[in-house]
Amino acid sequence: MFAHVPTFGEGGKSPETATRIENPAKSRVLYGQLSEGNLQYYSFEVEEGERIVIGLIVPAVEESRTFTPVLIFMGPGLAEEGEVPETLELPEGYGGKVFSGEMPESATYEGFTPAAFYSLARADLQAPESGTYYVAVSSIKEGSNYGVILGYKEHFSLLEWLLIPLTQIKTYLWEGQSLPFIFFPLGLTLAAGILVILLKKEAAAGFNPARWAGIFAGLFFLGTGLSFIFQMFFSLSRSSYSPEVIITVFLALASIWLGLTALILSLKDEKYGIKSTRKQFYFFGLGLAGLLLWAGWFIGPVLAFEAAVLPWRRKS
Repeated sequence: MFAHVPTFGEGGKSPETATRIENPAKSRVLYGQLSEGNLQYYSFEVEEGERIVIGLIVPAVEESRTFTPVLIFMGPGLAEEGEVPETLELPEGYGGKVFSGEMPESATYEGFTPAAFYSLARADLQAPESGTYYVAVSSIKEGSNYGVILGYKEHFSLLEWLLIPLTQIKTYLWEGQSLPFIFFPLGLTLAAGILVILLKKEAAAGFNPARWAGIFAGLFFLGTGLSFIFQMFFSLSRSSYSPEVIITVFLALASIWLGLTALILSLKDEKYGIKSTRKQFYFFGLGLAGLLLWAGWFIGPVLAFEAAVLPWRRKS
């Protein structure tokens, strides 16, 4: 099980302009797209004897089976292995190891996004010398999406963790999904919620801003939970079963629980049960939990925080 930090951005077009990666031990995926006959380069510094983990993945789509990009690892003290592409710029005194992509029988399921991908190559080795090392990706087909895996230490900064919902969308686009397809579960949830509100418009007319914020926070949380389930089944339709499904189910149930809790708190009459100040405290907790559990596509947590600061007194 690996929790790679997603990183988006093209590699450089030569060793001199290679995209520099700090802390190469940190586990991440470098997502990019190749032009026809083009190579993209990444560079990083390591000391002699340090562990280096690299790999290559492509989206689990039919188009990926028509091409296999090549991963080239270059560095001081390396012996040349494999057929180096003619267009490769190999620094003087460097050797290069070529890892030709081999298409596996089935795709790999990843539970955090969730997503599915073909793992074409993976290497775990030690740096023979201290210095600058390069990873290059090459393909004969234009518009080929790829992901370079680099590193083995699985940790996220707080900002990286909070921004996962944005990188989820970018990952789905990298897979070839359209925005309407990505947001279909959320749109369906919002449409159902708005339809219920229209059918109960007389009761809804008395809702104050805090209640409206809480209701839509709940709908966004629910929409995220349904999106996790939707993407899980979509990814499993293209990959083999993995225990990481448990991760997806947990994230989906957490979002659904946040959504139902927000809706119950919002629709509960002020005359019964929970006092307004306690509701505000609960909504602050829901907003914080939504951020940490990637629920609500940021909008849900913002609306929950809004419900936490607005007054809950009955509208006169």
